[in-house]
Amino acid sequence: MPGKFIVITGLDGSGTSSIGQKLAEMDENGYYLQTPEGVFSEYREQFTQALRDSDPEAHYLYYLASVVKASNEIKKKLETHNVYCVRFLIDTVVSHRAMGVDVDLVYDLGFVNIVKPDLILYIDVNENIRQLRITERGKSILDKKLDDKEFRDRFQAEFSRFASQLSIIDNSTSLDTCLSIAKMQIDALLSKNLM
Repeated sequence: MPGKFIVITGLDGSGTSSIGQKLAEMDENGYYLQTPEGVFSEYREQFTQALRDSDPEAHYLYYLASVVKASNEIKKKLETHNVYCVRFLIDTVVSHRAMGVDVDLVYDLGFVNIVKPDLILYIDVNENIRQLRITERGKSILDKKLDDKEFRDRFQAEFSRFASQLSIIDNSTSLDTCLSIAKMQIDALLSKNLM
């Protein structure tokens, strides 16, 4: 029986990586990855610095390419595992729409199909808590961009466009509470496979 594909998304600093890793660890058939990964992750910072502001469309295509590569890996892994992926296509679309690139959340690109998630968990968090977390770990380029309230509001507005496809979980209290809520939703999804 094929596995399920769960995407974990949210603003940087909301706890997506910690939650994604823990959920995969809690699942005996769990496999974890984060996009961009592999070679795309190695050169991510260089591409971000070179293209983000000057050529956002080229920046989008770089991230889209990383999603296509990850999708091909995910399709193979789903034959034997439940896949837990942090970011993926929704993040690529949302972040670039916030930068003014006119793209949409489309999984069939014509020449290739990107695997569609069975569940997208959007991790929400109080902004003060998010700021504490990203300050503790050190701010990335995107973290610094998201410090601009107007840009952050655009980012969140773009996530809101896809609200019907998201399961929103608040991570403002504790990681254990957030994991418990996420796990209930995943267990419900997995139990449908058994019926």
